[in-house]
Amino acid sequence: MANYIEEYCARIRRGGARGLAEKPVVIGQDNIYAMHYVPYEHWNNSARLVIVSTTPGHTHVRLAATVTEELLQTQAPGPRIQRENKRRVELGGRMVRPNLIRMLDHFRVPALISQPDATSLWDEEGFDSIQPLALLPHATTRRGLTFDGPLDELLDTPMLRDVFQREFLDRLPQYPRDALYIGLGRTAWSGLEHAVRAGLLRQQQLLGMMPVPTRAGSMVRYFLREVREADLSPNDPVRHRIAWLDAAHREMEAGVERLRAESIPSAQPRRLTA
Repeated sequence: MANYIEEYCARIRRGGARGLAEKPVVIGQDNIYAMHYVPYEHWNNSARLVIVSTTPGHTHVRLAATVTEELLQTQAPGPRIQRENKRRVELGGRMVRPNLIRMLDHFRVPALISQPDATSLWDEEGFDSIQPLALLPHATTRRGLTFDGPLDELLDTPMLRDVFQREFLDRLPQYPRDALYIGLGRTAWSGLEHAVRAGLLRQQQLLGMMPVPTRAGSMVRYFLREVREADLSPNDPVRHRIAWLDAAHREMEAGVERLRAESIPSAQPRRLTA
């Protein structure tokens, strides 16, 4: 694989974060899709929780350039830049991180990996226990908009399928066999189910699915039971997603309870055998 991080940093040194926005590092493109590099390579090979999204959005592309420019000014080495982009940028920003933290705390997920709360997962020390991961880690667009198509579309597009295989599926064996996985959105969840069918993950490792944690709209608020169906306006698009949101909530609850029960020692006395 080409050393994209060097070219990425070189462009920021020459033109700053704004210059990179005008001339991004292109991984691949055709008449419909484009893939732009963002630093994503860092992985926590002892991660106990893997949080899977579909692809970085425009906000994350801009945030990555800003964070990288800041780090370059402190003479940070490449590995540090990659780690900080994972920690501060991927699943980060005001539009995503707050709702993600609320959802993780709602289901008390951090307790499953011995962390006090979701905020601590992105602290310097707590971050080693999680791994943000994307099906398409290069920022992928479809006709200029962030790719949000179904997994079938991804698999039917050779450029996207190759990256999905190389940068997602092929990396899964790096993580512990007892790591837990959460999918953000239906495409990410489908990607995890695909990995199970391919024998790369066990079904028991899939904790559940949560909606993409954007601040726009009422989907996360409905998912967290902060508003009821009756509270939604007649034209709210969340009304068309209620069935899968309810199913996802039930599955997350069941997954967390299953793991919590497994972690509690049996109260039954062990029988002695002659």
